[in-house]
Amino acid sequence: MQTFKEFLAEATKAKNKFKTLEKNKVPLADEEREECLRKKAVWNNHPNPKCNPIPAVWKSVNKNGKTTYVTATHRAYNTASTLKGAIGRYHKFIKGTA
Repeated sequence: MQTFKEFLAEATKAKNKFKTLEKNKVPLADEEREECLRKKAVWNNHPNPKCNPIPAVWKSVNKNGKTTYVTATHRAYNTASTLKGAIGRYHKFIKGTA
């Protein structure tokens, strides 16, 4: 069983990893955006209805050029090395946490 101190250390590490991903966020390419829309990996909650739907997946590229696709809500996030993987994670897990 995990101690609270170990749990807190893991949670802090995950939070820092997410902040790094956010810091390295870049726009999706048009083809990637279209793939998200076609596979219905989208959010429809933008305050401006003309902006809906918006992709539920975003892209982060680190300083070494490694691309990570991220799907997240305010409760959880998940990553994948491919867009297809991130879309799958959105449908299997993230959508249910919204």
